[in-house]
Amino acid sequence: MTTFTESDVEHAALAWLSELGWQVKHGSEIASDGLFAERRDFGQVVLEQRLRDALLPKLIRGEIRVRDAEKFLKERGLC
Repeated sequence: MTTFTESDVEHAALAWLSELGWQVKHGSEIASDGLFAERRDFGQVVLEQRLRDALLPKLIRGEIRVRDAEKFLKERGLC
């Protein structure tokens, strides 16, 4: 039987996301004291600036609506 470790799954997922065009950075690079700090601490899961950068163009083009996003979050107990 083949055994997968968390590291195996993480590396495969990161490779797949990279192939899809996602920018992959190591956690230490975007930590609060990292070279490209994007979070206050590791408890901050949502990278707010990246989220804004991804959503704003779609909002402007009318591809998504704030009301739909709020509904999505509420249905999942995220707000």
